[in-house]
Amino acid sequence: MIHASLPMRRTRRWAALASLLLAATAGPAIAQSTILPEGMAIQLETRQELSSKSARAGDPVELAVAKPVTIGGVTLIPAGSPAVGEVSRARDNGLLGRSGKLDIKVSTVKAGGIDVPVRGERNAKGKSGTLGAVGAGILFLPLAVIIRGKDVKLPSGTLFEVYVDREVNIGSNAAPAAPGVAAPYEGREAPSSIRTIDPNQALGS
Repeated sequence: MIHASLPMRRTRRWAALASLLLAATAGPAIAQSTILPEGMAIQLETRQELSSKSARAGDPVELAVAKPVTIGGVTLIPAGSPAVGEVSRARDNGLLGRSGKLDIKVSTVKAGGIDVPVRGERNAKGKSGTLGAVGAGILFLPLAVIIRGKDVKLPSGTLFEVYVDREVNIGSNAAPAAPGVAAPYEGREAPSSIRTIDPNQALGS
């Protein structure tokens, strides 16, 4: 009985050693998948309607992550996570066809209990009044007073991207991607420059 139990004990020891080696090998891979790299894109959406006519610089803007951000099948930032943003500039339309302007600046995105610093703005500009009409208004002042450019209106659900400002380890806040949810957002790296967006083209207004 004693000699018969020795092979079994050795087998158990080898199995335990193999489990430890497997855990040690998998550990760094799991840790690596919880890191948000600098420059990774995060898609946001507005949760309120905004207008250059009523908005003022410093007004808070309700924003949320539009699609879950995942790396290697691990969700680092779930869809619906809030983001902190504000109106950085707002200008109403004006006389002589001057168009309205509206800029939104985002500082952080929530990933569980972690604030992820981001960079990026949503810049929008309305259409100016027609050049011919403005020229006529120079000769006839009352007409110039009537002509105005267009306000900027961003409806709730307007999408735009921001970019991770520096590498962040999400750690235990990360979770496996849930099946049957919206397609994960494997964010792209930030472009060399962030382009101003014209809402008249993006929104068809």
